[in-house]
Amino acid sequence: MEKHSARAKRRLALGLLAASLLLCQQLHSQTFAETLEALPKDDIFFTNNDAQFILKIPRVIPSDVQTELPNFPEGVIFNSSKKSDYISSDGNAGTEVDLWFTFRQTGSYTFPPLVVYIKGRRYSVKFKPVEVYENPRTILPRMIVVFDNGQTISADAKKTPTITLESDKAARFKVYLQYALQAQQFAWNIPKDSLFREIERYAEMNKPRRSSDFSTEKVPVSYFEWKPFATGVTSLPEIRMMVTAYSGRSVYLSTPECIVTVVPQKKDAQSAESSQEESVYAYAWSESTGSEKTKKTSAVTPFDCAQIAQLRSLERRSLFNLGKVRAERIAAERAAGIKSSENEVNYYLFFIIIGVNGLLVLLSIIFVLCKKRFEAAVIAIAALGMIFFSALATNAVLKRYGVLVGGEISPIPEDSAITKSAVNGGSRVQIKEEVQGWYYIVYNENGGWIKKENLAEIK
Repeated sequence: MEKHSARAKRRLALGLLAASLLLCQQLHSQTFAETLEALPKDDIFFTNNDAQFILKIPRVIPSDVQTELPNFPEGVIFNSSKKSDYISSDGNAGTEVDLWFTFRQTGSYTFPPLVVYIKGRRYSVKFKPVEVYENPRTILPRMIVVFDNGQTISADAKKTPTITLESDKAARFKVYLQYALQAQQFAWNIPKDSLFREIERYAEMNKPRRSSDFSTEKVPVSYFEWKPFATGVTSLPEIRMMVTAYSGRSVYLSTPECIVTVVPQKKDAQSAESSQEESVYAYAWSESTGSEKTKKTSAVTPFDCAQIAQLRSLERRSLFNLGKVRAERIAAERAAGIKSSENEVNYYLFFIIIGVNGLLVLLSIIFVLCKKRFEAAVIAIAALGMIFFSALATNAVLKRYGVLVGGEISPIPEDSAITKSAVNGGSRVQIKEEVQGWYYIVYNENGGWIKKENLAEIK
């Protein structure tokens, strides 16, 4: 009887030990699985680009690892996977599983767990959720206006936004850029029957950045104050910018469309106590603003000059739509009050002239070899004429030109120069030399130095 009792106790102890070991193994497996996670290689993913997830499994060799892919959401394409060895920071060997995907659409993505078999044991490994954005090569910059009360105006609104302002009461707003590398040119028109001034300019968007430094954040450009006087329906002040997109191209932006309703100002204690000095101050500003407006409308703005330089650059590089680009450039010059000057030499036409010249020379050589002297002489004469035109075209192509934004011409490339002459913007000038922030230009048959920021180069 005692033997049976001792044997039963041993069996019970062995059973409890086995159950404890199994429980510990399950707990270890669960804990081990919780430490595993497929992590995105980059912080931001883009549509139609390779997106990589990395799963690192410590202290396991690649031959002991197999994966089973789940069903991925719509718009996600699995491309390939790879297993390889890796050494952790503590010197232990492990397995790295790399998975590549392509996202067709933007949005937030959470994948089903990845099934991983490690030495025959099944584990469910989570993917870290990711946010996918539009590819920077195709995404266009945006201008966003944010008022101090938090109301936001942007061009991607489903319907035209509306705001209500009180007359003779200042409203302040910030202008932001999103999906842009750099603000190249910045200008605005003073709205009619209102006071409008720039309070602060932020330097961050004026600094050049790399296209790899992609950010979805809105970057402030400037802070404005606007005080409309006339009641009724109007629009936001016209603010124009030329910015560099992540694709590298220059894009023109203007204030987003918005319906502004100006209503009479509510009379309160604070407005009743406004001093006469403030009224005189506002009147003085409105008077100077009117005269200033007359000057600005008659003068060529830096934005106009940069736009004309951009159109002239396109005129050099266009082939099939050369006439359209040239007509657009002439129209822009006339709208800015600039008398149209010489047309730009087109690079494609230059190469065509060079090609025709080479073909004529080759034909004349062939006719000489074939002993057709008359044909060879005629083509040789034509080739000489084309060589003359090629020389002229080469000379024109090698010259550098730019459009004056304005500023002062100096006899020496230094700010300390005593004699300087002011120039108006819009003129096309030849660039003869370049020295550390200065261009030597030919302007009205005279030469002089001008700062780089006062000239938009035609490329």
